[in-house]
Amino acid sequence: MTDSDLFASFAPDERVLLAWVAPQLDAAAIGAMAVADHGARADEYRRALDDLAHSRWLPDEIGWMPGSVLTLTRSHDPAGQRDHVRRLFVCTLLVRASTPDADPVDSLAPLLDSALELGGPARDASLRFLAWCRLELPGDWRDDPSSPMFLTLAVLLLTARPEVAAVLVEELAAVLADPDLPWRRRPRSPLFARRAGDDGGARRLWSDLVTRCLVDDPAVTDPRLATLGRALSGDTGTPIDELRALFR
Repeated sequence: MTDSDLFASFAPDERVLLAWVAPQLDAAAIGAMAVADHGARADEYRRALDDLAHSRWLPDEIGWMPGSVLTLTRSHDPAGQRDHVRRLFVCTLLVRASTPDADPVDSLAPLLDSALELGGPARDASLRFLAWCRLELPGDWRDDPSSPMFLTLAVLLLTARPEVAAVLVEELAAVLADPDLPWRRRPRSPLFARRAGDDGGARRLWSDLVTRCLVDDPAVTDPRLATLGRALSGDTGTPIDELRALFR
């Protein structure tokens, strides 16, 4: 099975997550997002958000209107299910589209976190959407060679499939060996060793997600996945060649 066949096996669909999450938004939810920028230009933001919530399609590009309130909503720490629905909605848009920030990895981690918290259909729809993203690499995903492997990681965290882990380890090995990418030695996790820029909060959230889904989840019984999870979260310094050998 090729890598493309593997991701295609998850029934990838660009619109399935939007179709699930957008109907969960009521006028109050749209209004809360519209005033995220200290209430500035709230009516314009509300109209733009309402158009996005009622569209069958995800935009190819998002500018500062309404990108700024999408980013602010993404950064808000959810206090309950309604907050997670709002965050899942904005992250779906930010992961799919080209944006002024041009770093969809920072939106992918909170998307996963909210999908896991909401569970059930939200998780299933997120898997199909992210499998589509991994196959198509829309928006800003092609701009940074170290970014696509995070989509592979997201699919792995939602499926705990060793076949996906094998693809991720090969992608990580290629990134670590690329002489044209900048080195960043500060992060413990090899996921961030060669990313030119990333958010500290996103790094911590990725580490938490990896631990939650691969190390601490009692349903994950393959010890190779736990070993990989501890390495990706920075808890161990397992060399990449040893990780590759686990999944051969």
